[in-house]
Amino acid sequence: MLKQLLESWSDWTGDKRLTQAIRRELARLGYAVNAAETREVRLTAIERPGWVQVYRFRVETVTNDENPHSRREVTLHGVSRDDGRKSRIEVLLSESLSERNQQLEDWSEGLIRRR
Repeated sequence: MLKQLLESWSDWTGDKRLTQAIRRELARLGYAVNAAETREVRLTAIERPGWVQVYRFRVETVTNDENPHSRREVTLHGVSRDDGRKSRIEVLLSESLSERNQQLEDWSEGLIRRR
């Protein structure tokens, strides 16, 4: 019971705008939105007084092919940058962990980082 609760909290986004931004990016890239599960959402960098926040996460979904037999499961590595002074959240989803890490470094530059 406790393990399930901890897993739920670990995978909880906690931000409706972030969840919607991830879903929009999945749809734009042609992945199945309704089959997607966001995992391991972590705040990795923040700018004082908290306007800019950078998160990393993982999304498990399937390709959204016309033929259901050609769909394949995919794990996407994601990073988002939310500037509370602006209305749009930037999201990068990639199958490449190194691409995600590079974007994470770029967006976290000059911010307070989580170790």
